[in-house]
Amino acid sequence: MSNKTFTIRISKDAPDVSSDQVAGWLESQLESCSELAADPGAGERSLRLSLDKQAVEQGARVAGEPEATFLRRLIATHVSLPQEKPEASEDRARPKAAVLKGAMRLRPDQVRPLVQVLEAGQAYAIRKTFRLPLAAETMHATAFTEEERDRLSTVSAEVINRRAPAWLVENGDVFALLTEIAAIETRKIEAALGLAEQIRQSQVQQGAAEQESVPSPPVQ
Repeated sequence: MSNKTFTIRISKDAPDVSSDQVAGWLESQLESCSELAADPGAGERSLRLSLDKQAVEQGARVAGEPEATFLRRLIATHVSLPQEKPEASEDRARPKAAVLKGAMRLRPDQVRPLVQVLEAGQAYAIRKTFRLPLAAETMHATAFTEEERDRLSTVSAEVINRRAPAWLVENGDVFALLTEIAAIETRKIEAALGLAEQIRQSQVQQGAAEQESVPSPPVQ
């Protein structure tokens, strides 16, 4: 069993639940495939749960939901989760109704390549701004942590599903393909830049070694 930390957003007034509780509900749900409660909506509070990765993926696939939405519905089936409330003030932004539904809803793993593109872009910008060398230490310092990638992927999937423009609704599969291609190309560029830096350093070292091997002229 391989556990993974899942981050979901729930109402700030929702009761506390533990990873062990949700793991038990998840096991029962996979056995019974019973009807889940409606999604109460993402709230202001972030709940992190350590659960079996394959079990959550299976449950989300059966429910036809992103993992975070599936887990929120699973919790709402067993405890009372307050419904997401719209803002009282009209001049403040309100979440739009979900526009990507069913099979068209994006999962966090589909949005993850976009997060990787963002990660590569911000790392490149930091290196250029501070004139840092393209070295392993620099890349490690500017990279997202695995937890940050998971959290950004989860939140981004929910935002896109709820606020996607019409063009994305009509071309969701194309969007997923393009983000995956962009992530692959970004990794290739980073690898090429790293190789170029290694070649440059090797040439510098070779040049220095050749200069040291040249005998000095005799002193007259």
